[in-house]
Amino acid sequence: MYDIEKCQKIKIDQGFFYFGPSNKERSVGYLELNPKTSLALHNRTTGIEKLTQVKESCSMIIYDLDKDRVVKLNEKDEIEIKPIGTWHIHCNPYDKISLTYWDFAGDIRSLIEAIRKSI
Repeated sequence: MYDIEKCQKIKIDQGFFYFGPSNKERSVGYLELNPKTSLALHNRTTGIEKLTQVKESCSMIIYDLDKDRVVKLNEKDEIEIKPIGTWHIHCNPYDKISLTYWDFAGDIRSLIEAIRKSI
């Protein structure tokens, strides 16, 4: 995992994004979610999102073609959001701050720039 201390920390309503290195092939970073918050429904059309739960727990609501599912991630749990384009929501319905590491295979630099500009 990339060192969180070397990441750019961006405040969002739900907590923080921590952006590590990002290029055409790969982007890494962290998502810190406050208790009882979630990101909006979204998908990625340029690659696979790999998540590792670093601190406490979070839930992923994944809208699969054949069956929607909720996956709880506890510390050290990992998941890949696939196939490419799968709609999902990062949620923290719990009482403690959640920290999730993401490793994205693909180019999401335009999304990262949009988040940086929104602050």
